[in-house]
Amino acid sequence: MSLIRKPRFFFSLLKPFNPRSFATVGTGEKLSVRTRIENQRKAQTAMLDYFYITRGLQFLVAESMSKNAPLFNDNLLEKLDCDTPADDADIALSITRFLRFHPINEFEPFFESLGLKPSEYNHLLPSDKMFLNEDAFLLENYNTFWIYGIGLKQMGKIFKEARGAFGYETGVLASKIKAFEDLGLSKSFVSRIIVCSPRILVGDMNVEVGKALEILKTIGIGVKWVNENLSEDEEESYDWRSMHRVLSLLRGLFLNDSELRELVKKHPRLVFEDSGEWTLFLAGFLTKLGSSKSELSSFFLKFPETEVKKCVLNLRHCFLFLKKIKMECDEIGKIYRSHSSWLGACSLKKPRTLLDRLNVGTRRLCQVILENPEVMKKWTMGLKVQPLPPTGEEETSRLMKTQFLINLGYEENSEEMERAVKKFRGRGSELQQRFDFLVGLGLNEKDVRNMVNAFPQILCQASDLLEAKINYIVNELGYPFSIFVSFPSCLVFTLQRMKLRLGMIPFMEGKVKAISSLLGCSDQHFVSHYVNRHPDGPKHWEDLKKQILYV
Repeated sequence: MSLIRKPRFFFSLLKPFNPRSFATVGTGEKLSVRTRIENQRKAQTAMLDYFYITRGLQFLVAESMSKNAPLFNDNLLEKLDCDTPADDADIALSITRFLRFHPINEFEPFFESLGLKPSEYNHLLPSDKMFLNEDAFLLENYNTFWIYGIGLKQMGKIFKEARGAFGYETGVLASKIKAFEDLGLSKSFVSRIIVCSPRILVGDMNVEVGKALEILKTIGIGVKWVNENLSEDEEESYDWRSMHRVLSLLRGLFLNDSELRELVKKHPRLVFEDSGEWTLFLAGFLTKLGSSKSELSSFFLKFPETEVKKCVLNLRHCFLFLKKIKMECDEIGKIYRSHSSWLGACSLKKPRTLLDRLNVGTRRLCQVILENPEVMKKWTMGLKVQPLPPTGEEETSRLMKTQFLINLGYEENSEEMERAVKKFRGRGSELQQRFDFLVGLGLNEKDVRNMVNAFPQILCQASDLLEAKINYIVNELGYPFSIFVSFPSCLVFTLQRMKLRLGMIPFMEGKVKAISSLLGCSDQHFVSHYVNRHPDGPKHWEDLKKQILYV
């Protein structure tokens, strides 16, 4: 029998060793590709002799390790300095003599023969063993897999994902495999699901597999369909617990088994893509937006022809888009409950890009979408976007803004007027309201006009924000209103910056002449000139930041 036949090169070891066969040909001369391949073949034969005859490994294991570990064999040849052609006996004797005084870690060629890279198995090498025979359970479970029809590369995938299966004691692995057969599954299908999802060999995962297959069987889908949709890709591995969860979810959404059967057959990725994890995430996302059970089932029946992950990412991007343009959450939920099926297939442009291309503000954009959500189909990646036509409301706002600027002293239809229209952001009525608010605080109208002419950004803020800044400087710090006339740009800075910078005044020992020097300088300058010059300054600065920035 082949299992006990000794390779013919075993007898070649009796030939005398000729050291001249390994003499170098010349300085710097490279070994030809043909010679290198030939020496590699001879090395494989010699390693088969070593593993099978000398080490006493099973022929199946010895043959696999000698033929399927090219990196290990190449490294061995380099150590032997075999840089010229040599006959079979020379290679065999060289390897034998080398291994006699330099024992190898047999786990290295063994793991490589399973398709593992050194970077994948180096950390798995046992620290207290060098020879495979020292790990009886490893070889026993290796044989169990082989007998069951699982190949070497497939065993490598199993070892990476369920290494514990190779450490089972005698009979344990066989009993776990039999547990799947007891579910009524064929040997070939059990072999397939083991390779596609090695983790089912750990714990009691046969129960989860049985539950998932039972649901499929109940709706009229058999094992053959499952077998056709499983992928043996090395990067793909299935979690049957997650697949059972998603099947249970879908079963709860559909009272009609025929509807669920057609859905699963039409979109198997709902179950198999990342073991259904993206489907579970998708259902949770839509539920949080208010979708009912019937709305979820309707969504899945209209599920787009796209990957589930891509659908989730598109829906998430659309949600962030609508939030960015300040649409109310209730309105977003209404859109998703009715339009999720096609939104999941659309990759919208970024909000800033759309606002520029459409030449509108967020308020108008929200209004357009709420009137007809399907208009977003025209705003997907790759499509040219045309500006929206102007409305009467926009024209009215522009007229009010123009009149407001004329009152500030700008000449109508002048270049200065056109530049000012762009600087003064906001609706015309809002600009006038904010202007009147500043005058109502007791400031002279002429002074306010000079302030906003110098810094138009002052009127680009809401009235409540302006009020908060003025209250802080006047009521809390005790500065007079005239500070805004002499230093109007202080209203442009954020309230946080004001509280941080001006909150350090007690530690400056009267060295500050104006708040403009505190608010206007850079962070680095402020810390070095105003914070670090007082012994307790840095501590107070950090306390202020915790109090103001991290509330």
